[in-house]
Amino acid sequence: MAQTAVLLTAHGRVQGVGFRYSTYQLAVRHHIYGFARNNADGTVTILAQGSTGMVNTFIEAIKKSPNSWAHVTQLEQTKQAIQPLKKFDIY
Repeated sequence: MAQTAVLLTAHGRVQGVGFRYSTYQLAVRHHIYGFARNNADGTVTILAQGSTGMVNTFIEAIKKSPNSWAHVTQLEQTKQAIQPLKKFDIY
C-alpha cells in the first residue's frame, strides 16, 4: 500500500474553536499519523501521513472544516518524506 506524507497549513478560523481536536479525531478515524499545532500567525500546521487514499480523504475533510465552529479558507500542501510515526499528536 502506497504511503504519503503531506504538511498542511490551514488558514481561516482554525484556532480557539476545537479545530486541532477535531483534526485529531479525523486522523484517528482515517488511520493518519502526524500532528496538529497552532502557529503564532493564527494558522494551524498539520502533518498527515498514511496510505495515499486515506490521506487524500483526510485532506478533503479538513478542507470542509472538521467541525461546525471552524472554517478553513485556504489549505496549503507540501509533500514530505515518510517518517517512522506511530500516532497523531496535538501540540
